[in-house]
Amino acid sequence: MRRSFLRYTRTFLLPLLAVGLILAGCDSSGTNGGNGGDTDTFEYPSTAYGAETVVNLLAFDLGVRVGSASSNSESTLLDLYTGSADDATIRAAQNLSTEGQNVYSDIAGGVNLSSLVSTDDLIRGDQLDPQDTPNDGAAVNTDELLQEYFRKAGAEDSTRTSNGIVLSQFAEKMLLGTPIYGEGAAILSDFADGSVSSNQAEQWDAAFGYFGFPRTLEPFLNYSGGTEGLAGGNATRDVDGNGSVDLTSEYVHTWASYAIERSAAAENNGNANDFARRAFDALVEGREDIENGEDPSDHAETALDAWEATVAVNVIHYINSMEDNIGGVSGELSQGDVGEDAWGEAKAFAWNLQFYSDSLSDSQLNTLHDLIGNDPPYGELSADEYATDLEQATQILADAYGFNDSNVAAW
Repeated sequence: MRRSFLRYTRTFLLPLLAVGLILAGCDSSGTNGGNGGDTDTFEYPSTAYGAETVVNLLAFDLGVRVGSASSNSESTLLDLYTGSADDATIRAAQNLSTEGQNVYSDIAGGVNLSSLVSTDDLIRGDQLDPQDTPNDGAAVNTDELLQEYFRKAGAEDSTRTSNGIVLSQFAEKMLLGTPIYGEGAAILSDFADGSVSSNQAEQWDAAFGYFGFPRTLEPFLNYSGGTEGLAGGNATRDVDGNGSVDLTSEYVHTWASYAIERSAAAENNGNANDFARRAFDALVEGREDIENGEDPSDHAETALDAWEATVAVNVIHYINSMEDNIGGVSGELSQGDVGEDAWGEAKAFAWNLQFYSDSLSDSQLNTLHDLIGNDPPYGELSADEYATDLEQATQILADAYGFNDSNVAAW
């Protein structure tokens, strides 16, 4: 059953996101995309997704800043989160020659992350320990949790809670779930259901912007290069050769980067599962469908499935990291044994699946969070006990998405 918890918000969000958008052509490439050939270019005057680009850039920025809490005040973090970022320097643009994109309003003004974040209660959020939540013993939503973590980071110079929750991981990864994945998935889900009748180009472009691909993909890819799938290890590339980088069209944002990285791992493991090209080609071809007055629903479904699978693989990837960390531990787990960055990413990405999943039931999502836990289980479980829980969590995901067993182990 297709499930999306953010669909109801988009009637209100699309007009907001339209403010200050950049108009640009939609270029694409790929061995399976568009009109064929090594490089395909599509130019649609209506293409505009500057606000979605800013949402991606702000999520990255906040993750970095919270990780350097002593250098960032609470007001600085909250300004970026609550819509006062227009004149702030784009962190991702540092040390880059960009096309006049130095502060956020150069791309799109008036973007307020806090107004876009879902206020749905987080699964098992009421079971977080008091030091990890502003709502001890009660439900908590993403906005409340993020505001509390920004306060801890900015006002207390904290980078983690006493329970081992790494604040920077949640600052960025929770925003990757809502609004980015949740909003993009809700748009594509509506297209897949055939329920989008107006502003199709605008909405499709918004989904493309949330996923965060560059408009030309192939020059960025090298699955055999040992650099997480990116050619030269670079998320930026001056594709048009004008001497600068456009952050809306020549930059690999976070979800696209994850899709590329997980695709490269599968390719190098001998069991290809190309999430990145599958999603990108479908997004390009669906946009062409809209331009030609054709039905893009099949392409929406393909892109959506690839995106959801990427989220699930990320949970598996960080569970694998935890299993590696506790592999040499005997007896009860103690501080640092689990790998707190990995735990935080596994937990946050598991929460991301709450905001769209067509493959997991509510019961499975609850079980997944129960197995990962509310915090690293120091003093609660032995290494063997937690390894068993993590194996069960991985199996839920592997079965639900039909992943190859060898890839599951390699991710």
